[in-house]
Amino acid sequence: MKKMVLAGMAAVAASIAFAEPESGRDAFLKRQAYAEMQRVSGQIDVLQSSHDELAERVARIEGGKGELGAIKSDIASLRAEIDSVRREMKKMQQEIVADMTKKVIEIVKANSAAAPSSAPAPRVEPRQPAYRGPCKEYVVQPGDTLSLIAQAFATTVAKIKEMNGLKTDRLSIGQKLLVPKN
Repeated sequence: MKKMVLAGMAAVAASIAFAEPESGRDAFLKRQAYAEMQRVSGQIDVLQSSHDELAERVARIEGGKGELGAIKSDIASLRAEIDSVRREMKKMQQEIVADMTKKVIEIVKANSAAAPSSAPAPRVEPRQPAYRGPCKEYVVQPGDTLSLIAQAFATTVAKIKEMNGLKTDRLSIGQKLLVPKN
């Protein structure tokens, strides 16, 4: 509508400007008014084009709200499916562990039943200490080391190892060692 009004005004201005051949100031003002009308008409065309583009974008955004809602709904649905799959996997893991435990117990029972119960125990040769002097027995306590025991009995680590036939410095809690008598 605005275009039609402006086009009509431009036509009137053009007919006035070119209908009467005037000279001087009036002719100049009429030509200037015609030029201004054309410039304004061009600006209105640009504004109309921008308005149409913005109207399209608004329509897309308003239509997109429905799409956004659908996307959010899809995401929520996928999250629910993932949770369901996780629960199912956990349930399956528990079933597998239970089945494997049963099978291991069956295997252990079968092996225990198959093993002869009257098998002779392996014979352990008594350890003969290399040291033949006055000594006493010491039971290894938590935190004991050969060096601490040697200090406590005023002897050396080498002497304790020799007395007990030890090849390494490793000790076990409850292990019995011979140490020199003080």
